[in-house]
Amino acid sequence: MKATRFYTLLALLMMGGVRMQAQEYPQDLATIYTSESVWIKTIKSIDENAFLAFGGTDAGSRVLMKMTYDGEILDSIGLPNNRLEYWGQGNFMNGKFRYVSFRADDNDTLPLLCVVDVDLDDLTLTYTGYNWEGLDFDHPTVTEFYRNMIHYVFSKDGSLTISYPVDSLWMIDQKEAMHLVQFKSQGDVSKERIFYDLRECLTNYFFSVPDSLGYRLILMNPDHYAYDCHTLDKDLNTISVVEDAGMVYYSNSYVNNWPYYCIHELPCLFGIHPYNGRTYSVGCETPFESNGEMDVIMGVYDEQFQQLGWTWCLTNPRGNDEGFGMCFGEQGEIYVLGWMDIRTGWNLYVGVMDEDLNKLSEIYFIPENYNLGPLDIAVCPDGGCIVCSNRSKTTGYVDYCIFRITPEDFLNVEEAHLHGFAVATAYPNPGGNTLNIRTALQNARVEVYDMNGRLIHSQTLTENVTAIDATDWAEGVYVWKVYTTGVSTGSTTLVESGKWIKE
Repeated sequence: MKATRFYTLLALLMMGGVRMQAQEYPQDLATIYTSESVWIKTIKSIDENAFLAFGGTDAGSRVLMKMTYDGEILDSIGLPNNRLEYWGQGNFMNGKFRYVSFRADDNDTLPLLCVVDVDLDDLTLTYTGYNWEGLDFDHPTVTEFYRNMIHYVFSKDGSLTISYPVDSLWMIDQKEAMHLVQFKSQGDVSKERIFYDLRECLTNYFFSVPDSLGYRLILMNPDHYAYDCHTLDKDLNTISVVEDAGMVYYSNSYVNNWPYYCIHELPCLFGIHPYNGRTYSVGCETPFESNGEMDVIMGVYDEQFQQLGWTWCLTNPRGNDEGFGMCFGEQGEIYVLGWMDIRTGWNLYVGVMDEDLNKLSEIYFIPENYNLGPLDIAVCPDGGCIVCSNRSKTTGYVDYCIFRITPEDFLNVEEAHLHGFAVATAYPNPGGNTLNIRTALQNARVEVYDMNGRLIHSQTLTENVTAIDATDWAEGVYVWKVYTTGVSTGSTTLVESGKWIKE
């Protein structure tokens, strides 16, 4: 498949080794867009020439921009301030970008529910009102409270299906209900269905499935507090139910964890890979052995939603569940975005995997003078990705930015360093009795030195994250160095180094 070229190139670059001095690279990222007042929350690639950027201003207005991957703003328009715009779930359809918009207050002249079509040439907006009349149950009370609880799917025939909690059935006998409503392309209701007797249904997830099926709805099973996946056909009839969906069993013999993408109050993303038809999930989980630290984890599922595999992506020591995303490349690769080690600030993590979730590369950025808060990621059609983010200090926001990560940043250590990224990192920093070395590099080893230059630890890195026992080390500053060995040449290269503080 198309991914073969990507994997082969990666293997050749890794085998050859890269000659360089560690840590001699910029301490800032090269941005393609920077603003002190206009923030970007969602980005969507249109084609190899441009992408859409949805956001707003500190003054409260909303904005939509069309930009090139070099940061040139081709066009921009203002958006209504009094509507809830569900950009993130939108789709490119019939040459336009389509998303759902809800009325946020009674002063809006538009209908409660609108479908918005964005003309990709001149950003002209077309609002189509949808009719809620004739439903068996009330429509959602659209406030900020429901912002993360409404999900929708556009089908290729133009129909729209929405899932949301039912107000009138809220917490009856400590249970809830989920309402599915399907609209025709003209905006009239065609079907509806209620799922009763649910717990935690505010954490529902609703998304599309491969063309041969229809939809998937993830709901909590009230009998044993696990999550069930309901696969539905295009008429909202149940095709199959997978119980305990996504349950991950650890090697720890005493406990297994909850479904990692369906935990109460933790957001999650689902996506259908356009080039292989598989479903992928990314979310947060707290492993039993992590002492409260939260991990970002990914899963992959077949057409029947049977789990094919899963992998940990990164560890977030503060247990914060925000700031992660994923996107899919044309060569089969999967990009995942996250924060890491935010005890000392907001630090960037971007990983790239193959379709089976084998890690191909990881890069990290740890700013020295500010915090970086990544918000969204989008693949570039000609390779690599773009990330929108905010930058802040303790005094408040500094600015908002978009930066591009090239394919070479993931494949070549020199290129990664040239653009400010690290290919190995130590965390938490400062730390205690454990020093974690994280890298996706192959044929690597780590050496740790005290401030007198004495080698106190050395080992081969065989895992994505290697935990080093620092219990007997004195408090102070240590230097760690990561080396790689070329498979074909046998040469050893220092690729990354840094200081780690034990408190």
